[in-house]
Amino acid sequence: EFGPASLGLHRVGEVLPPKPQPSSQPVLNRRGMPARIRKKNRLFFDDDVVTPINSVVPRSMLKTPRVKTPGKRGRKPKEPPEPTPPRIESGDRKLGQKIGMRLRNLLKLPKAHKWVCYEWFYSNIDTALFGGENDFTICLKESFPQLKTFKLSRVEWCKMRRMMGKPRRCSQAFFEEERRELDRKRAKIRQLQQRKPTDQNTCKDLPTEIPLQLVIGTKVTARLRTPQDGLFCGSVEAFDTSNNTYRITFERQGLGTHSIPDFEVLANEPVETISVMSMAHALRPMKHASVNNINDIMPQSDYMRPELLHNDQPSNGFPSSALEHFVQLNKIIELKRSKVSALREMNNEAERKQGFSEYLTEEFVKRYATSIIEIDQINIALRQLLSTVSELCQELLPDMSMVATLTPNYLRNQSLEEAKAMVGRFKCSVGRSVLDLVVELTALVIQIKSLSENDRSSFEVEVLTRSMETIKKKLS
Repeated sequence: EFGPASLGLHRVGEVLPPKPQPSSQPVLNRRGMPARIRKKNRLFFDDDVVTPINSVVPRSMLKTPRVKTPGKRGRKPKEPPEPTPPRIESGDRKLGQKIGMRLRNLLKLPKAHKWVCYEWFYSNIDTALFGGENDFTICLKESFPQLKTFKLSRVEWCKMRRMMGKPRRCSQAFFEEERRELDRKRAKIRQLQQRKPTDQNTCKDLPTEIPLQLVIGTKVTARLRTPQDGLFCGSVEAFDTSNNTYRITFERQGLGTHSIPDFEVLANEPVETISVMSMAHALRPMKHASVNNINDIMPQSDYMRPELLHNDQPSNGFPSSALEHFVQLNKIIELKRSKVSALREMNNEAERKQGFSEYLTEEFVKRYATSIIEIDQINIALRQLLSTVSELCQELLPDMSMVATLTPNYLRNQSLEEAKAMVGRFKCSVGRSVLDLVVELTALVIQIKSLSENDRSSFEVEVLTRSMETIKKKLS
């Protein structure tokens, strides 16, 4: 029936029916409203929300223990592999790798890569020149010799700079003068490294210590231009004194062997140095000594006596003078081979002693220095003898193409003929002197092109030098 009870109304004094009690007290939030039902999370704890804490059992304890099965008869149980020791790297190497990873994208830029090479890559021969005091410090000592401290205020420094003057450091003439001065100092250091006689007065502007020449087998880092521009590791194979280059075999696949100038080669290990004044004093010019004669190096045998050699009668179709030079060339090559073999053994002995931290005896050092001087003297005599033999071969066998191609005259004549043929294709109405100058310049371009495509050799450099001298004479 529809009545007050259906609307939830009761009479006054009527006992209300008991309300059903909730099973549990509802959880209220901060505003007093029932909180929403949350998913149980074992990592969430709250004062109002009681999360049951379940003990977490590690997975390793849940695994069933392995039961060792009996091994087969006749089979030897496997031995556990020996743990490989971790690779120990120096702090500098780790730091370098970490910095390299950060600068990897920067060094991919060509200009940034060149800037890094010019700013921080110094060869052994340039480290001695640029590693000392700068020009400002030297000029400061010359202008103010009584100055004992460098802790001055800005006003005092400005006053001293005004008294010293301000040179023009960014002019073209200044850069050219600095390059000429650098080339001159490099030439002096090379002269001392090659044990050539020199004067002590010419070594005053050099640093007190200079590095020794790199020996064969030294691990180096060199600046390579072609076929890929960058700094690469390799080892020294030879040294060419004619153009001051190292023959370096690079470790990276595809780079091969190239001739690199000595001012772009840096040894991976510290190089030994020697005092400039002591070397200049030891290599001062001798008044009554001559090392250019091959007879001072090689003892003459019985069949090389002057009375037997100076005979113009031909033997087997060859003049005796040519046979004399051939025999001398053969003997001096054998002598150099034996000296180089002995030097290689001494290098191995020195490396072994250095590895065991042993000192080199004075007798060993003297023997090593004597061997170096003897090899240098042999190279001087061998260079002179090879030029003489080359001229004799060209006279005896003018049609021999192999001998002719090794001479600078042949390379120059070939470029001149090609230049004349190229200029002759065009009709020119100029004078004879101007036409000859055009031919010389064209031949010079052909020689430069040939020099850039192939590995640089001493013959091609000599041809290039002769061509430039000829052009200068015609222009003057």
